Amino acid sequence: MCPEFSMFVFYKKNCCHFFFFERKLEINDTLLLTPCSCRNSNIISRKTFAAGLVPSDWKIADIVPIFKKGAEDDPTNYRPVSLTSVPCKVMELLIKDSLKTFLDKKEAISNYQHGFTDGRSCLTNLLESLESWTQALDEGFGIDVLCLDYRKAFDSVPHKRLLEKLKLHGINSKLRRWIQSFLEARLNG
Repeated sequence: MCPEFSMFVFYKKNCCHFFFFERKLEINDTLLLTPCSCRNSNIISRKTFAAGLVPSDWKIADIVPIFKKGAEDDPTNYRPVSLTSVPCKVMELLIKDSLKTFLDKKEAISNYQHGFTDGRSCLTNLLESLESWTQALDEGFGIDVLCLDYRKAFDSVPHKRLLEKLKLHGINSKLRRWIQSFLEARLNG
């Protein structure tokens, strides 16, 4: 298999479906899918992208609790996770990877961004902060620290503002319409 292709496999009632997706996604053009044994799924994926619409079945999510840490009988030690359909997850992955590559090339993501960034996390953010504070103290400066909890930050992102930011970065096409459709009218199963 060529390195520029990824294979996604999922199983449904003793039937195995294969998707081969070309990893390159034209940000302002078309989604490129390589047809294979699951021709109908590829056609549906292409059409949803071309139309900028996400099928309503793809928007239905089952919310399941995932245990974090602490006492298992304490509901606050669980975080909710939305499980959507496999075709929707595959499209999400393709779009996320291509969008990230596009934004990286434009240098639109700040070096101070730690969340949702490869190789960076809350831990790297804390380590960089501690390094900066230590340096300031060594140089004789005082430090005041204000800690904020952004635990549910993504859940409160205004979708309209997110779509405007995409537009500002030159994403004003089928991709933006698909993301808008993806964000609208989500349902819990």
